[in-house]
Amino acid sequence: MRRKRLRAALLLVVAAALGGIGYLVSRTVAARRGDPLRELGADFLPQVAQRIQNFRRVKVDKGRTVWEITAAEAQYFQETDEIVVREPRMTLFMKDSGRECRVSGTEGRLTLDGRELRALTLRGAVDVRIDDMQLETSQATYDRARDLITSSELVTIRGRTLEVHGRGMEISVGPQQVKLLDDVHTTVRSDASRS
Repeated sequence: MRRKRLRAALLLVVAAALGGIGYLVSRTVAARRGDPLRELGADFLPQVAQRIQNFRRVKVDKGRTVWEITAAEAQYFQETDEIVVREPRMTLFMKDSGRECRVSGTEGRLTLDGRELRALTLRGAVDVRIDDMQLETSQATYDRARDLITSSELVTIRGRTLEVHGRGMEISVGPQQVKLLDDVHTTVRSDASRS
């Protein structure tokens, strides 16, 4: 009889211990599982209104394409009326000449004014091409109202006959005027006819 009581007491202690361990494990698992939205970042997620793959936006005025922006991915932030894009490519179509100015970068931020583009800021391997001129820098901003591309970073311009290095630049897109602002060095090549 004594053995039966001892076994029952031992069984009761083991069952209580297993119940306690099970309760603590379930609380720990529930606490770690948490809210998946909180894991993404409470500051980040509420602002994002849309995520878009293969983003494309075009401005057409009186049947003429004014500009076109494409990107591998875009995120629209409704509170700030901005679109953050990855691998953006922008083409500006010249009004009178039918020529194009192409601007690309690693990432960018489009600032909107309602449905209109106000500005595009590009970062990382920024490349601007107008005809046979290629411009490279690490950051550039296109201001739509002024039709102006600016940068305060190091800039390299390459053409068929010359290579120019400087710091800071302004490109008036319409008239296609390029101005380097500081520390300008120019190399003129005589073998341009072979290239």
